[in-house]
Amino acid sequence: MARLLEILSIFVLLVLRPATAAAPSCSTVTAKLTSCVSYIDDQSAQPTSDCCAGVKSILAQATSKPDKIATCNCIKSALAIVGNKVDTGRVSSLPKQCGMSVNLPPIDKNYDCSKISWYFP
Repeated sequence: MARLLEILSIFVLLVLRPATAAAPSCSTVTAKLTSCVSYIDDQSAQPTSDCCAGVKSILAQATSKPDKIATCNCIKSALAIVGNKVDTGRVSSLPKQCGMSVNLPPIDKNYDCSKISWYFP
């Protein structure tokens, strides 16, 4: 677990870039999802309140299709660093586990982010 957090922290430092007007930057996405690692790698039954706050913030910031694609690619990059321990089904279930009515596809290293479309039903 500590190693995963170290890797995510290093990733944040490597991808720091100025935030765009609407979409969260990759460093922001990674920072906000760091608290979700224990849920994503199946070590906890529920995501933490910090994790849910981060998920809500990220999804709220990515409103246009290009924003969603960029955010999806950031998530893919972060998950690639975490490695094989990631349960992509748990990634897609994060919004629902956090009380949001958002349909998020299971994003993994092979997911085509150009097809992303989460919405608030």
